[in-house]
Order: sequence, then C-alpha cells, then structure tokens
Amino acid sequence: MSSLTRRQLIKYLGASAVAGSGLFGFNNQAWSNKSAHIVIVGGGIGGAALAKYLRIADGSVRITMIEPNPEYTFCPGSNEVFNGHETLDNLTYNYDTFKTRFGVNMIQDKAVAIDYDKHRVRVSSGDWVSYDKLVVSTGPDFMYDAVEGYSAQLAATDLPHAWKAGPQTAKLKQQLDSMRQGGTVVISSPDGAYRCPPAPYERASMIAEQLEKVNPTAKILILDSKNGFTFDKHYWHYWTERHGYGTDNARISWISEQEGGRAVKVDAKNKVITTANDEKVKADVINIIPPHKASKFAMDTGLAKGQRWVPFDTKTFASDVHPDVFVIGDMVDAPMSKTGYIASNQAKVVAQAIVDQLEGREPGTPFITNNCVAIISEEYGMSIADTHRFGGDTYLLQKRLSKVTDNPYERRIRAELAKNWQRTFRKDIFS
Repeated sequence: MSSLTRRQLIKYLGASAVAGSGLFGFNNQAWSNKSAHIVIVGGGIGGAALAKYLRIADGSVRITMIEPNPEYTFCPGSNEVFNGHETLDNLTYNYDTFKTRFGVNMIQDKAVAIDYDKHRVRVSSGDWVSYDKLVVSTGPDFMYDAVEGYSAQLAATDLPHAWKAGPQTAKLKQQLDSMRQGGTVVISSPDGAYRCPPAPYERASMIAEQLEKVNPTAKILILDSKNGFTFDKHYWHYWTERHGYGTDNARISWISEQEGGRAVKVDAKNKVITTANDEKVKADVINIIPPHKASKFAMDTGLAKGQRWVPFDTKTFASDVHPDVFVIGDMVDAPMSKTGYIASNQAKVVAQAIVDQLEGREPGTPFITNNCVAIISEEYGMSIADTHRFGGDTYLLQKRLSKVTDNPYERRIRAELAKNWQRTFRKDIFS
C-alpha cells in the first residue's frame, strides 16, 4: 500500500472536517438535549434567513428546519426566465449549506399540526418534533375562487400562475414560446397584498421584450384589479417609448380596475376571460395571478385566527396564539410589502428576539428595511427603499422611489444594480 502524500492527507482531512463541522467550528453532534431547540417550519427565504442568522447570533442552540422540498427556487428574478435572461437552475438552491455549514437539522417532510400546550409540531409521517421556540414561515396561499372557473388544478396544468417559481414557470414559458404569431397574452393582476407588488408588470415587460424579438405582432393585455401600482410611472413611460403604450398598436396594454379591468371569470377550455364590465377577452395564453392569503398551515393551526393574514406582536413577531411561536414572511399581517427581502429582515428581528429571550433580555427595538430593485428591460432598472421604524405598537414607513429618467446611463446602471442585487441577495440567504 502506498503511503498518503501530504496533499492527499490534507484533502482527506479537509473533506472530513467539512462534513463534520460548521462555519464556526461546531461539530454537528455537539448540541445536547439541554440546548434550546428552535424549530422552523418552512425553508423559503424567511425560514432560511432565520436559520442562518440565528446560528450567527447564537452557536449554542439546536436548529431544526421542516421543509417538504429538497430544493428552493427563488421567485425574485424568475420573471427573467421568460425572456431567457435567467434560468430556473440558476435560481435553485439545495439545503446542503445549512446542514454542513450552519449545523441545521433538516427534516424533509410537511408540517401539518401544532400542539401548543406540549410545544411540538406534527409532520405528515405522524412523528412529533418538540420545540422550545417555533418559527413559522410558510408563505402565502392562493385564493383561486376569486376568479370563477379558476382552480389549483388548472394552475398546475393549462393555466399556470407561476407565482411560485418552479414547474409552473417552465410551463408558462413553454406556452409563450409556442404561441402563434400575432397571438394575445392576458395577465390578470390581483388586488390587495401579494408577493412583490411590481412583479406582474415586470413579468409583462420581460415577456414583451421576448415577443419583440420572436413574435413582434403579438400583444399583451394586463387586466388589473387596481388603479395604480408600484413603479407605475416608470412602466408607463418605458412602455410608451418601447412598446407603443397608449396607441392602437401597443404591444402592452393595461386596463385598470375603474376601467373594468378586474377579471372575474375564466373559460379555460375556450381561453376566454370575462371582466367586471362583462367584456369577454379571447387569449392564446392566460396568466391569472390569484389574490393571496395566509398559508393553509397557518389556517389549519389557528395561527390566522380565521382571518386572511396572521396577526402577531409587532415588536417581536410572536404569534397572538402562543408567545413561543413566531411568524414571519408573506403570510403575516404586517404593514409592509410582501417581498422576500422584507421576509429576510423580519427573520433577523426574530432571530435576535429569540436569543434575547433565551438569555433573559428584553428584545430590542426592530428596524426593518426593504431595499428592492426591479427592471423593465436589460436597459432600464429602478429602485425602492422602504424603512419601517418601530414606534409605539406599529411601524412608521419612510419610502424613497427612484425617479423616471431618460438618461440612458442612469437607466443602465440601475438595471445592472438590479442584477447584482439579486445575485447578492440569493447568496446572502443560501450561502
């Protein structure tokens, strides 16, 4: 038997060290049963950020994440799949880093119930997982019945909403790519709070950019349940310049709620959408984005208390149902936009609040930001900066929106900033 070289020995020991230790030199088996056990339900942006930043804040706690899927695909950036500037593979991450670097115990299963008195969560296999603190970050669910004729089954087959990035995104792209020349795409945008407020219009813009190249006579019609939207002046300005918005030959048209734009019914077989004004629109591709509500898990476990969104203690994000249960992300009734960036910052507040409570300190005063960017095209980006400063029992909002500009350099810089923001955000959460 030949002896190991120094390089081979280092390589061998290095691989072993990586497998057994985390970022901070922890051994994954080091936590005893006496360590506080923090269980996270949901491995999306909010849950993943909570796991990472809780580990950074406190190396002594046990962390378990319950997530049914082996991978997570980012929604931020997924609209760029439609014009070929992004891929789903590039947006998809597994949970290996959490296991090997942050010492998180992953349970690939679906949480289905909470026993608040005994501090434990039941998963679909029937097992119970005990906790000292529980964080629920299961995201939103969809109100399919808001549009008559629409359903979860149709979303999974012929009429994908693609509002959770993954197979539906790929399905919608396939439909767009195979649409007949001169066809019509109808996008139905919801009212109320929903994930990423400007995203329906960003989606229309990405699709328009692609159609301009491969199907130049095709049209996009946005049927809206609102009379305005985030970045609307930017979109209208650029659509006018690039896509003839407001003319008879516009590539993108937008009908507001007050103009009868709300979609109320869909005939999936004949691909016809009916609006609130009883107008019937024949489409080649239909993309209905349903209104949102708290997740089924939040409803079934009583966290939502029969309401559309989950109520919570505004300072610590503790649930109204039990003080040792925290809620974060798009399902909570927070006076904030429902974005992944907000969810990640709520997670940091909760991580610190849990550590403070475990160490007998009064949780500090939260300060949450939403620094987001969006693009209309590869040449036009824009940004928004929200600060949510806790005051009394609520959050005081300050908002700053980038101005509409014709300066091509400023537009381009913002677009590049948007791309870098997305890459940095993904790495921050999953690496």
